[in-house]
Amino acid sequence: MVSNKLIEDFRKNNPEFPAYIINEVESLIPKNIKDSELKNVLENVLEEYDSSLITPNEAIGVITAQSVGEPSTQMTLNTFHFAGVATESVEGLPRLIEILDAKKNLEMPIMKVYLNKKGMTEEKFKSVGDKIKESKLSDFSSNVQVDMEQKLIKIDFDNKILKKFKVDIEEIISKIDKKIRKSVEIDSKSILIKGTVNSSLKDLMGIKELALNSIVFGIKGITNVSLVKEGEDYLIITKGIALKQIMNIEEVDSNRIYCNNVQEVYESFGIEAARKVIIREMMDVVNSQGLSINERHVLLIADIMTFTGEPKGMTRYGIVASKMNVLTRASFETPLKHISSGALMHESNKLTSITENVMTNQMVNVGTGMVKVSVKDRK
Repeated sequence: MVSNKLIEDFRKNNPEFPAYIINEVESLIPKNIKDSELKNVLENVLEEYDSSLITPNEAIGVITAQSVGEPSTQMTLNTFHFAGVATESVEGLPRLIEILDAKKNLEMPIMKVYLNKKGMTEEKFKSVGDKIKESKLSDFSSNVQVDMEQKLIKIDFDNKILKKFKVDIEEIISKIDKKIRKSVEIDSKSILIKGTVNSSLKDLMGIKELALNSIVFGIKGITNVSLVKEGEDYLIITKGIALKQIMNIEEVDSNRIYCNNVQEVYESFGIEAARKVIIREMMDVVNSQGLSINERHVLLIADIMTFTGEPKGMTRYGIVASKMNVLTRASFETPLKHISSGALMHESNKLTSITENVMTNQMVNVGTGMVKVSVKDRK
């Protein structure tokens, strides 16, 4: 085809043009397109690409800081909570801070877990949800008695719940808190927990609470689940994150798991996946607030946070700590600490960044400031 020849010629004449863009153009062009029309398309694509390139030595860090920082001040400072895990979220500035600081403990950790379609039924769907959600001993008990005379705690089980979860009492006992496990005995459909001879009422009540709060079924940390049917897809949205444990469940599609915690994704899937989460979560926050930030600025932030091979937050212990120059570190927080440390360690500081040059009243090395002009004396 002649049209393919035009694309091949375009590739040869523009070797630095990104291959993925021309591949996408090639996949979208109609089969019956005329050569003249295709030529116009390719010219427009090239013109659009050239206009999108940034000027060499442009201060992209400052532009990104302005482009993200200014709209962020318009974000709501409130933390929103809605009914149900599926829509429960933290929005606005609090969520943006969580992402930029690469926090491990989120206010609202959420996972989206897709299940394998093959052999999946509604009943099996619900059972997987029960298997994932953490259940405490209190969820299985129907009655609790404290006998002060015999220093004994008796916990009766609900047979219907035991059948629903398909567990027996021995299995439950094996997961009771280690501190009291040795004192547990089985009595028909109940368990008995013995205190010591000197146990007071307060001690027995403490043992009771320890037993009832023991997680005996499900995955620790998954405090709630929401079952959602999206067309033919079976989706479980969880409150709480446990990626490694979830992937071990047979019914789970391990290729379609997502969570909003950058650190958890990094530990389970690596730095590239963590970078994708930073980009996606930041854009979701921005779009949910009705603001407009160019995605390239978000891409730059994600690159800065992940280029070392592990996600680092925009904090004094994150990317700031990895800055090579003393004055750059000192400009962020605790300046006296960084300057004193630099002096003691006999560090040298070349004035290469914008921050250092501004601090020392020097010409900034960006834009026209990159150009050095020398005049030769006529003599």
